[in-house]
Amino acid sequence: MSGNNKVQRVVHVLYSGLGGHGAVMFGMLEAGFYADAEHLVLLTGVEEPLQDYVERLDQRQIAWSYVPKQPGRGYVAFYRALRRAIFESAPDLVFVHGLATVPSVIANRSRAAVLLRETEPSQAKSMKDWTSLALAHANVDAVVHLTEDAAQTAAKKLRLLHRPDKVHIIGNGLDTDFFSPAPMGADALLSGPIIRLGMVSRLQPSKDHMTLIKAFDRLRAARPSVDLRLEIAGDGNTRPGLEAEIAQRGLQDHVTLHGTLGAEGVRDLLRSLDIYVHASLGETMSNSIMQAMAVGLPVIAGAVPGVTNMVVPEVGVLYPSSDEQALEKEIAAFLDNKESARHLAKAARAHALRQFDARQTARAYEELGEQLFRARARR
Repeated sequence: MSGNNKVQRVVHVLYSGLGGHGAVMFGMLEAGFYADAEHLVLLTGVEEPLQDYVERLDQRQIAWSYVPKQPGRGYVAFYRALRRAIFESAPDLVFVHGLATVPSVIANRSRAAVLLRETEPSQAKSMKDWTSLALAHANVDAVVHLTEDAAQTAAKKLRLLHRPDKVHIIGNGLDTDFFSPAPMGADALLSGPIIRLGMVSRLQPSKDHMTLIKAFDRLRAARPSVDLRLEIAGDGNTRPGLEAEIAQRGLQDHVTLHGTLGAEGVRDLLRSLDIYVHASLGETMSNSIMQAMAVGLPVIAGAVPGVTNMVVPEVGVLYPSSDEQALEKEIAAFLDNKESARHLAKAARAHALRQFDARQTARAYEELGEQLFRARARR
């Protein structure tokens, strides 16, 4: 540990598989988050580290290590191994991305400040998640929520276990130079012989891909003269059910499941779309919606917590979640009024530049990190 009161070593604890946490971390690093500090990224979980993560870390010459977790067992051994990996380098700041690894930083007797970035949607939290959040309030130096709504929900749930003095609100950010519109921009949307809709997310129960597929099928039946395609990026445990639904409806030639894509793959897929649709049962602050807005796409999204605060009327359209008829109607409205869709696309890009720039996020976390580290050093 250095003798001064400035953060010089940062350890990031990050899930090894696909998720918005990775996009946020890399966006912050690209934006210069502690650019003069030494960084170590610990990738953890049952999944092998994403190749995209490994390549990007190696390109930036950032040290990383994989701490594996055996599926369904070995929690104590895993937390001990991760704890050793976190603190053996004597970090000044530990940045924990997500609740799953909180037990590895409890009873922290080092001089490192520990910051938790809490991202799990409240409606998707398990009892284990709420327990981890309560542990975090008792043990870490700061708990960062993405929105005021998420912070208030956590306060009501945790009640006496909640430590308001540790709570901070910092929204997500991304590299808006990297996630930028295609060369032809919004004016080219909905003008080609093929109209492409798409969604980017993990394939998991909290995402409502089934409603999206059903709405897409209804739209194709109603508009047989339009060549419609649906592009879905991501992977997860709901994929077999989605594949079966696609096959049952005879949509194999019209719906593509791309699986896990790296950052460039996500950006290029978004740039190929005409409309971005985010069908979800709940979010905290969707990175995929931010990416779609930054690329300059008109957005249609389910009206659920964590989305309604992002997709406002000036930049997108909301539909009642899980309502396939309503979703079909909103997509059809864009097909019928292309200029309206293009106007929203341009407004979405401008909104992303104002609200979602990773440079703002990086500066906010740097200021908080310095404050926490100095307070910890004085103890």
